[in-house]
Amino acid sequence: MKALVLFLCILIIAVSQLANASAWIGTQDKQLHYDVQTLSEWGYIDSAVTTYPIPWKGVAQQISSLNAQAMAPMPAQALARLRYYLNQQKQLNMRHFVTLQGATDDVRFRSLDDGVEETAELNITSEFYHNRWSGQLNVSYASKGQLNLDNSFLAYQFGDWNLRVGSLDQFWGPGQSSSLILSNNTRPLKSVALSRSLTTESEHPWLSWMGPWYFTTQLGQMDSERVIPDTKLLLTRFTARPLKGLEIGASWAAMWGGEGQEESLNAFWEVITFQTVCLRAAGCNDEQLTTRGNHLAGFDIKYTFQLLSRPVSVYAQRIGEDAKDGYRVTDNANLLGISTYIANAKVFIETSDTQVACQGDGSTITNCYYENGTYQTGYRMYERSLGSTFDSDAKQITLGANLRFDDGAIAEIYIRSAELNPDGQRPSPVLTDDVSEDVLELSGFYQRPLGDWLLRAGGSVANRDYVTRDDEVDALLYLKAQYAF
Repeated sequence: MKALVLFLCILIIAVSQLANASAWIGTQDKQLHYDVQTLSEWGYIDSAVTTYPIPWKGVAQQISSLNAQAMAPMPAQALARLRYYLNQQKQLNMRHFVTLQGATDDVRFRSLDDGVEETAELNITSEFYHNRWSGQLNVSYASKGQLNLDNSFLAYQFGDWNLRVGSLDQFWGPGQSSSLILSNNTRPLKSVALSRSLTTESEHPWLSWMGPWYFTTQLGQMDSERVIPDTKLLLTRFTARPLKGLEIGASWAAMWGGEGQEESLNAFWEVITFQTVCLRAAGCNDEQLTTRGNHLAGFDIKYTFQLLSRPVSVYAQRIGEDAKDGYRVTDNANLLGISTYIANAKVFIETSDTQVACQGDGSTITNCYYENGTYQTGYRMYERSLGSTFDSDAKQITLGANLRFDDGAIAEIYIRSAELNPDGQRPSPVLTDDVSEDVLELSGFYQRPLGDWLLRAGGSVANRDYVTRDDEVDALLYLKAQYAF
């Protein structure tokens, strides 16, 4: 994987003089992804939009034919922002970004576009597109002396498909505040990915019945600071819109290999075919056999309909981990939500529950979600869950609003109530000061463009109710400034 990253850097530098665009929507400003969702929910474009990031191809063609004067204010603003970004890419030979960010503390609960990743960080980014090639080189220097190439990638497009190597923030599912299977709660996975280069309907007669659809499969390597270093991770997602307003998705993640574990092609075949193996040196009976690797899989669904001349979306995600008898998924976590538009704001309410009982059949044992007997660091990288920002054994409800203004400014506000690890056993990494905690948090930000600058100020205040120590109130402030040239 280190060799792949080195190759990525060398190749980006070599072809950077030919640069003029980015392949995916929102890699520099995730609010562009919300803009695409807005146009989809209002019915102005027909595209699968519950996977971040999605490619420009197809979407760019649809938005070029839209008439903003016939739109309501929210989708009109979304269209204006998307068109502005597209025009910038077409007019400039290359785009560079310098981003400075600082915070008084680490952001605890991360949504798709909420907060900053480090207390202090400098990012220098170059993005390019030339014929079938596209890429992004991002060099980040964090406050603790960490230098990384997160969110750097190189991609090659052939036909309707895209082959990518590198790392990229991702968010799978219809959730607004979190995802149960893959989010940008932690640093992005270094991987090789094969993805469809469109999220619109296929022209092939055998595939057009699915409506707009998207598929991606990725093979990556997790961090080395874990019980089993360099664990491999296979990720796959498919989404489709077979009916107007309805989008369905299926996701699968499988951990396997790593230091001291079998990494042969035969072991990989056993992972993707869900074969059972014996991991005990003394041998196994039938009940002691286990599926090769650590698997999480499930589905999500989103349905948008019109009510009082505005879109209303209801959505759900269900992701299970472990199965009984090889096929009955037992450890299921759920996420539910509803969203709509009021004046110049998109508002939503969402709840999720990862406090699941293990092994089914009436069991009340918890402490199993995102955990595994072999991969004891769990479904986490850099001590943060790859899925829910609230990690395992947590219940939460979030009320949020994303507001748009005529000058291009954006504001976002969240009110969260979370119950973290109520049984006090096997605390998850999201807990920092006690074995159990109830949190009530208010967070948000204000962002606006100013010439070539994109400025953001945000923060949060949280009341933390502990079990073994006195309650306290935490506050956080952060600033972020990006310059494009």
